[in-house]
Amino acid sequence: MLPTIKRGDNVLVLCWFFKVEKGDLVAVHISLSKKEGRDMIKRVKAIKGEEVFVLGDNEKVSIDSRSFGWINKKDIIGRVIFQS
Repeated sequence: MLPTIKRGDNVLVLCWFFKVEKGDLVAVHISLSKKEGRDMIKRVKAIKGEEVFVLGDNEKVSIDSRSFGWINKKDIIGRVIFQS
């Protein structure tokens, strides 16, 4: 998520009763295989029904919905509400 979030930055993620809107930073869980997954911070680009398209802020090197496709809203861990 460079340049928005840098290595070593702290983030606070709201995991209960959150509403996701276009432009929000969210923590998402991406299943890479049946046994392996990864948690990432991404920006919501679009929402259609129960699916969300997320992008990283460093689009040249980001692994995001352009790689793994639309994600289900249930795969969103929470919304980033603070970063330092």
